[in-house]
Amino acid sequence: MPKQARLSGIKSFYCNTIGEASEVAGVSLRTIRNWASDGLHVMNGTRPALIRGDDLRDYIKSKRKSLSVRTRIDAFYCVKCRKERRAAEGFVDCEVKQGRAKLTAFCETYETVVSKPVAESLIPEIARTLDLKITLL
Repeated sequence: MPKQARLSGIKSFYCNTIGEASEVAGVSLRTIRNWASDGLHVMNGTRPALIRGDDLRDYIKSKRKSLSVRTRIDAFYCVKCRKERRAAEGFVDCEVKQGRAKLTAFCETYETVVSKPVAESLIPEIARTLDLKITLL
């Protein structure tokens, strides 16, 4: 099973059973049942219980949106903290390759490695607040 539910196979106005919904979304039956108890609209008046494709698609999109975190230009998303964090002591490594830059640093709280891609044009703005070590590849 993929880590993220698929949207590509879900037909908007087609009604799916729980088993069919798990197949088209690429998740387990248990996940669909958990989503149903968490707010996914299920038509319970029918047997078997049916889920409209557009309801399933909207639910998956809303879950994705609630999990996304926007970070400031001089901050990183730490997977361990699950929050926006600054670089430890402001030190950041910057690798530049073909117009793209990859910033790598340590999380200020847990000292885990954090990284993010940025456009090369943003490097001067980032350098105003962070101590960058730039490497051209």
